[in-house]
Amino acid sequence: MESIIFTTDASIVLAELLGGIRHENLFIVADKHTVGFCDRLFEKVDWIPSHVTVLDCGEEYKSIESVSRIWMMLSKRGARRSSILVCVGGGVVTDLGGFAASTFKRGMRCINVPTTLLAQVDASLGGKTGFNFNGLKNEIGTFSIPEKVIIDVHFLSHLPVRERMSGFAEMIKHGLLSDREYLTRLLSLEYQETSPEDFLELIRRSVTIKGEIVSQDPREQGLRKVLNFGHTIGHAIESLSIMRGMALLHGEAVALGLVAELYLSVKEKGFPEEIYREVRNFVKRYYPNYPLMEHVDTLYELMLHDKKNERRGVNFTLLPGIGEFSLDNYCSKDLVVEALSQV
Repeated sequence: MESIIFTTDASIVLAELLGGIRHENLFIVADKHTVGFCDRLFEKVDWIPSHVTVLDCGEEYKSIESVSRIWMMLSKRGARRSSILVCVGGGVVTDLGGFAASTFKRGMRCINVPTTLLAQVDASLGGKTGFNFNGLKNEIGTFSIPEKVIIDVHFLSHLPVRERMSGFAEMIKHGLLSDREYLTRLLSLEYQETSPEDFLELIRRSVTIKGEIVSQDPREQGLRKVLNFGHTIGHAIESLSIMRGMALLHGEAVALGLVAELYLSVKEKGFPEEIYREVRNFVKRYYPNYPLMEHVDTLYELMLHDKKNERRGVNFTLLPGIGEFSLDNYCSKDLVVEALSQV
């Protein structure tokens, strides 16, 4: 697991980390929303504006074309393997920047500065990088641990509520994977009245939960598959939403996936129905309703392309209870469709 630094001023941390770096060796990738943070973030660092790649925003731009723009900037500006690429943004930026860094000249140094809740608790951590291909989520990618991840909670004050709730879905997943107390705290949180500083303790808890799992299985050969809970169906929903031009945020799709995969867990593993209903009610209250039943065949076909599948059928991680895992479960299409009907 990477080295994670929690702070309330990322510019101070970056000044300490980059103080000895010559300006020609510092490169930055951001998006149209986060490039405005760069003047403040790097005010204490010698940097060159032409060394910044500004990406378009949104999952639909998580593509090889965006990666190529980063590679082109690195190549034209003379980046070396000893150079540093700093990724400032949400999960799309850290995934694309991390992939570009892991492949340029077979690997250069990389620092993540996640600016969304989703990226702070999930996307920028654990070393997964990549991009979407042929309509499939994260079809191409690498495992590459960033040198540092700098988590500054003050970025959250700039987030719309919808973006906060997107990240919150991953935290609910962490609660399901850990303990009842943490899950209950999350489900009872008055999130709209919670300040970024109050979120810090919760972010630390989620980061710890993910870190403990990743450290035992960094390349997702076994235990790390539990972090995909909610994502087998969630990724299919997200891909469908992009295909239909009605894109959901990643965490919104994951929230719907959590409900469906908890239903599978109830039916297949005896997960407590009371807790399932609590999570379902929370998701129904705070996340978008999305028409799924008219697209069940497309959704199932998308699930068949999931990276966890080892044979014909869809591979699910299911939960017998909170903090209990059952890997490599293959559920019938009929049961999967039944689960989708509950979302």
